[in-house]
Amino acid sequence: MDEELLSQLDDAAEGFIGRLRLNDGFDEPALDELCRQIDRLGQQWRTSEVIPKSAALILSELYPAISACADLYSGDEHQRMIEAAVRVGERVIFALDPAGEPEM
Repeated sequence: MDEELLSQLDDAAEGFIGRLRLNDGFDEPALDELCRQIDRLGQQWRTSEVIPKSAALILSELYPAISACADLYSGDEHQRMIEAAVRVGERVIFALDPAGEPEM
């Protein structure tokens, strides 16, 4: 796998989750970019039997990190983050198992 693509996934993850961890609020464009990066790498993995451990590590941390950050917020912001965690989780599943379709 191209290291630059993996770096872009990592940057997109940090771009969204980093702001949440700093209590800087929900960044919808950053979430959209993270989802685009997951989808793009998923396209490359459609015919692969394996993915790099570094990619698996990033992907495995996304849902729990976003969910944990949701606890820093209340009300609508909290709910948006829970929904974002689900959206990202679904995209990760689709990227690894192309039998389904991601929700947009």
